[in-house]
Amino acid sequence: MANSVRQNIMVAVVSSLTNIASGSTYATDVKFVSENIKHWAEVDNSKFPAVFPIDTDETKESFTFRPDGTAYDMKSTLTILVTSYLYSRTGVTSTERGNLLRDIEKAMMNATAMTTIANVIDIRPMRVTTDQGTLDNYSIHDQEFAIDYLYNHADGG
Repeated sequence: MANSVRQNIMVAVVSSLTNIASGSTYATDVKFVSENIKHWAEVDNSKFPAVFPIDTDETKESFTFRPDGTAYDMKSTLTILVTSYLYSRTGVTSTERGNLLRDIEKAMMNATAMTTIANVIDIRPMRVTTDQGTLDNYSIHDQEFAIDYLYNHADGG
């Protein structure tokens, strides 16, 4: 059986985040990406920055406007939460946090793997939540993205 659209989106998200490496496009080298989130204290410092994308809530609605003649009759908005951990020996993570926030957004918005999923019609950054500097030497933040896609009810999302 083929993967669901939701599964295909998560494969594309993981692929995009795994490709974050400093150079001409990014300022950060992401060392670890996994859908299996761990507590920050359980992640070895050599794996920082670590990024954990999770597919969370999803809203669905009937969708009847189909100018292209497709059989899509449902629209879904999938929320992706990307939790990131940074570590700094000096305890100053503000620059690294800013770089990683921008790099994750860039990776999500320019996800080449996502554009191959024909049903995806929109990707939007929604919210950023940080630890507000409460952890010495560490920084934890969440970025939330909404991904809209279409599908046929008979196939499922």
